[in-house]
Amino acid sequence: MSSLQTSKIQFAMLSHKGMSRQNNDDKVFASAELGLWLLSDGVGGLKQGEQASQYAVEEISKSISKGFNLHNAVHSAHSVIKAYNRHEQEDRGATVVAVQSNGSEYEIAWVGDSRAYLWSQETGDLTQLTEDHTLVQKLVNAGLLEQTEVKNHPKRHVITQCLGIENENQLNIGSLKREWDYGESLLLASDGLYEELSRQEIVAALKLPRDNQAKVEYLVELACKNGGSDNISLMLISSPVTEPKPKKQETPLEKFITKIKTILKIG
Repeated sequence: MSSLQTSKIQFAMLSHKGMSRQNNDDKVFASAELGLWLLSDGVGGLKQGEQASQYAVEEISKSISKGFNLHNAVHSAHSVIKAYNRHEQEDRGATVVAVQSNGSEYEIAWVGDSRAYLWSQETGDLTQLTEDHTLVQKLVNAGLLEQTEVKNHPKRHVITQCLGIENENQLNIGSLKREWDYGESLLLASDGLYEELSRQEIVAALKLPRDNQAKVEYLVELACKNGGSDNISLMLISSPVTEPKPKKQETPLEKFITKIKTILKIG
């Protein structure tokens, strides 16, 4: 594990029903004690979708508190929702994106099309870390669809992985592990946010000289102004690393090689 100095993680979150929906099927959950942040988007109808996302955040947070790793906690939520579906003879499901932080390291797990982005205050870059479990993303990966065609594709909302829904394929939980860096933040978002806002609009909002809560509220306001056709949920989680990584010092040999390359104009 890295020996970088860390502090308490600062974060903000907000979930809004949007401008067109009667219910909010999204759920958000945060626990600094567990180092856990969750966003779940329910699918399958009003009542059922809201229940599924609630079951997801409850089961994942409970499993983490019992010492489960993030992957197993997400899978446990899948099993719980499936059990409810069998018992009540209903179909309900939910997407999820979850972050678990431990010191200067963190893990992300996801199912469906709720996303995690990496925002760098230093460079102004917004990078999507997760890959949507959707039909259109499969087509993009197969070279049958251009990324620029995704936004207007008629089947862009068809998901291929979902907590609680049984199909012939085993649940595929996306996951990655990274180290926090100074000046970074993670943005977790349901499709109700990124479907309404362009990348440029999100970046412009994150660049504003405001705290996390004000940025989150402003992003929801923008999404509602742009239509707010779905529930809108997001979380903004700042890196706990308190200072930049020390720059690596070049050895005398590396300095000599750099000098030679400069003289010869190579490399």
